[in-house]
Amino acid sequence: MQELLPFNDLISAVKEELRRVKYKESRIDLYVSIWETLKQYMEDRDLNYFDMKIGLNFLEDEYGITVFKHLSSSCGTKVRAINMLGEYQLHGIVLSKIRKTSQEYCPSVKKAFDGFIQSRRRYGISEKTLNSNELYLSRFSEYLSKQQVNDISELHPEHIIGFINTLAGTTNATVYCTTCSLRVLLRYLYDEKILEKDFSYVVPHIKIDKTARIPSAYSKEEVQKLLDSVDRGNAKGKRDYALLLLASRLGMRAGDICGLSFKNIKWEHNEIELIQEKTKEKILLPLLPEVGSAIIDYLKYGRPITESTTIFMRHTCPITPLTPPTLHSIVSQYLRLAGIKVPDGKKHGPHALRHSLASALLEENTPLPIIAEVLGHTTTENTSLYLKIDVNHLRHCALDIPDFVWNQPVPRGVSHEL
Repeated sequence: MQELLPFNDLISAVKEELRRVKYKESRIDLYVSIWETLKQYMEDRDLNYFDMKIGLNFLEDEYGITVFKHLSSSCGTKVRAINMLGEYQLHGIVLSKIRKTSQEYCPSVKKAFDGFIQSRRRYGISEKTLNSNELYLSRFSEYLSKQQVNDISELHPEHIIGFINTLAGTTNATVYCTTCSLRVLLRYLYDEKILEKDFSYVVPHIKIDKTARIPSAYSKEEVQKLLDSVDRGNAKGKRDYALLLLASRLGMRAGDICGLSFKNIKWEHNEIELIQEKTKEKILLPLLPEVGSAIIDYLKYGRPITESTTIFMRHTCPITPLTPPTLHSIVSQYLRLAGIKVPDGKKHGPHALRHSLASALLEENTPLPIIAEVLGHTTTENTSLYLKIDVNHLRHCALDIPDFVWNQPVPRGVSHEL
């Protein structure tokens, strides 16, 4: 741990660090306004040195923040501002929390890290996993740069332990994924004789017991309340209603919903056929009447005019296909709008609706292999997780498709603007 800085020096150092990692000046100014309030708070109490205990007391006394999940954007910014001071006071670095479109490694480790990623790619590791590796290791690179590690061969156990200490306060999943990526990297560096010693032993083994995890499921009544909260009188509502039905009635994953294209809808057979993004396995789902009708309503009266063959689009410029993070926000928005309480630790995105379908099927005594098939699981091992909760049933019915032509101008009175 570095020497504690007086509060004014700490603010100056953190501002400089944020500029180094290319935070926008407007965002820095927002944090500074919070730190100025904190400064007055500390002066009133004759405090010269900041620590996280002071920060937590400040958040509670000034803003009433005592719970750090499901925060509003404003409260989240205040918590982030305090965490930044704590990170820098302890470790001399503010690690980026923003996923970059391309990961930037410091020059001293870029060659070694690039070699590691290429090696993993040759072994057939998926691009999604490689992107995660790059994200977590870019933060490790940031830390090494701040510690003035000029060459990867200068790496020592204390650097590894120091970096792991910066993960304090992050989620169990973040700690788990970061330590896994780091452990594999260190083994690679040793196997390639870039490091003389195998430092992977330094990285603690974090165990996440998936079988002990209770899936986040909502009751049939809550799911219906969620659907009823959608205003289908406008373009966005028509889109969102179809999205929610695909997640809650068919249990589709966010990536598969956002990637759904016209070729995946087999209208003549009342089916949805696609290759799952996660498993790369083909899946065939029934096009239930309410799902099909909602999609048709969106295509006829809600979808922006675009050459894209992806069904679900953003409704503000640029008009591009919807992404999973946006879908997550949509589900969260309607949970709040429906007045459904989400306890700490309970999921509140599209995957929670997938869980809800599984528990509904289980409640109707649907055999586990059938639930696995509906959810697109390659084995019943993942599906067995849902035995921890109760649930309902999926109906297979024919759907009469009215004639319509997609990608036509919207009738007068129905707006795309949201």
